Amino acid sequence: MNNLMKPIEVVEGFFSAMNNGDFASAKKFMADNHWYTGPMFSTKNPEDYFKELSAFEMQFEVETQDMIVANDAITHISLLKIVAPFQKVIPCCEVFNIKEGKIARQRFYFDTRLFPETS
Repeated sequence: MNNLMKPIEVVEGFFSAMNNGDFASAKKFMADNHWYTGPMFSTKNPEDYFKELSAFEMQFEVETQDMIVANDAITHISLLKIVAPFQKVIPCCEVFNIKEGKIARQRFYFDTRLFPETS
């Protein structure tokens, strides 16, 4: 990876690593001060992002439906497919801002009422 990567290549590389469960490789696509905002948690660095994500103890994959590119911003329309310990498909929208070949900001949106209770 280098600064010559197009924003779309950064986001595609990030999701490829995430879908392979390779958080170490996914982290390489993120800025050190990566800022994530979502309906279930928010973080200000990659370490906290992966810590929060791992707390859900589920296996998932992201199926891209469409990506809209506008300069260094990407809107990613997807299906979050939770495969274990339960199965659920949740439509999502995510907005990425890419700076210097890394994901600097990531905003994730979905209807939390669709997420199963995990008591």
